[in-house]
This record gives sequence, C-alpha cells and structure tokens, in this order.
Amino acid sequence: MKRFAVALFVLLLVAGAAGAGAQEVCKMEMNVKPMTLGEIYAKAEKIAKGWQADAVPARLGNTSLGPLDENGKSEAWNLTFYSAAADAHVAINTFRGMFTCYANPGSAGRIPDLAPGFLRDGKKLYAIARQHGAEYLAEGYQVSIQTAAAPSDRHATWYISYSKPDGAPAKRTVIVGANSGEVEKVLD
Repeated sequence: MKRFAVALFVLLLVAGAAGAGAQEVCKMEMNVKPMTLGEIYAKAEKIAKGWQADAVPARLGNTSLGPLDENGKSEAWNLTFYSAAADAHVAINTFRGMFTCYANPGSAGRIPDLAPGFLRDGKKLYAIARQHGAEYLAEGYQVSIQTAAAPSDRHATWYISYSKPDGAPAKRTVIVGANSGEVEKVLD
C-alpha cells in the first residue's frame, strides 16, 4: 500500500508540475542518486540561470519523503527559483531517482534575502538538527529543512523540522540564519 501511495505521489507531482501553462525547462532524468544540498543547489542554480538570467532562489528544501541524512543528502529536494523579468518561477525537484524542472507563470511567494555565500551545507544543517534534537532522532524522527523569509525584511532562515516516517511532526523546530549559519531560535 505504501508503494502505491508513493507511486501516486510521484504521478501527482509530475502531473501538477506539468499543469496548464507549465513549461518543461529540463528533460526528466531517471536513476538520479541522492544529492547533498550543495550538489542539488549547484545543479538547480545552473538550470535556473539558463532558463532566466535573473532567477533567484525563492524556496529550498527537502520533504519527509526524502529525509535529510547525516551526510546532508536527500532523495526528495524541492527548489524554486523566481524570475522577475519573466514573472514566472521554475520548480526543480528530485524524488526517488527522478529529476524534473518545470516553469510556471506567476509569483513564487516571499523571496528570502539570501547572500551569495549563504549556508548550503546539508551536513552542517543535519549536525545542528542532531545537536538540538538528538532525542527526536533517537525516537525515529527524520529531518527536513526549508528556507523561509521574514515578512518584514525577508530575513533568510533555514527551518529544521523533525517528523516520523508516517508524517507525525515533533514539537521542535530549529531556526538557523541562512546567511550566518548560526542558530537563532529553538521552538518547542
């Protein structure tokens, strides 16, 4: 049943990305190995800049279907870049060996104010997750990371969250400055 649910999710992800008005930006790749945050970001940024030269990162993260491992790798990355010139965004995703890129018209939401050298070391983010949530990891929780932008000034952060394989979340979230790499808050 779980395999069926995963297959359905993949089908919906590809179908949703290729919805009305979507433009395929790269050819789908198969048998892609799990990548580190640095690897996926470098590949995605190259594709996004090739799509639109002014593309900037809007959302970066992984999902609980591809938890972050201690080496900073995931099977399920979701990265979105926005082009103001095109008023469009491109979603670049990996999931269970597939790599896809689709552009859609419109906004990508609030854009984090990421500095050129922002933290894109998944291994370091996992180490922070372990430091501030070892008890959750010991109980079988997995790690997910996601960028965010503060409403007032677009201050860029990484949100580290923990969830069980069935999706049940832990009560803890760790907020890390995306440009500084420093822990800003631990929420319980």
